[in-house]
Amino acid sequence: MFEKYSYKQKFLGLVALLLVLFLAANKRSFKVTKNAYGQMREIREKLEFMQNSNHDSRELQRQMDLYDNLIGKQDIQPDMAQQSILDFATKYDDIEIDELSETHFSNTKGFDVITNRLTLEGSYSALAKVVYDYEKNFKVSSLVGVSFIREKNYNRRKNKLKVLLIFQNYEKSI
Repeated sequence: MFEKYSYKQKFLGLVALLLVLFLAANKRSFKVTKNAYGQMREIREKLEFMQNSNHDSRELQRQMDLYDNLIGKQDIQPDMAQQSILDFATKYDDIEIDELSETHFSNTKGFDVITNRLTLEGSYSALAKVVYDYEKNFKVSSLVGVSFIREKNYNRRKNKLKVLLIFQNYEKSI
């Protein structure tokens, strides 16, 4: 049957047959495999992005908690902050609240600064413990200033030891 064709014609026929078989195999198998590989690569990239974004959101939350500890919590009403400061001070029996100044508001560089001043009276060890506890455990406002004051009472001939605590909250101006 193929004796009447020359080697060149047989070769060209074989090449044409191989080309048709290659195109059919490519359409049926290789193309599907290539598309599946591309989809798998896209899904891996999306999965990696989601894992990184989850890690990034946890990192952002950790940074927000750190900043809240440094500058005081945000979105707290000034009267609630002042009440929290008083509530924290009333936990201690060996100190007295001498003065609570009015809340001071100021605006600097796009931030609203809310300042509260509290003066406590007592012994040095009791006042030092309260200052330490405010610094470590009080999360509503940031303790930014501490000043020990000794007042002489000339009528009773006694000294009073006081500490002035300055608390601040920062909020972004709208």
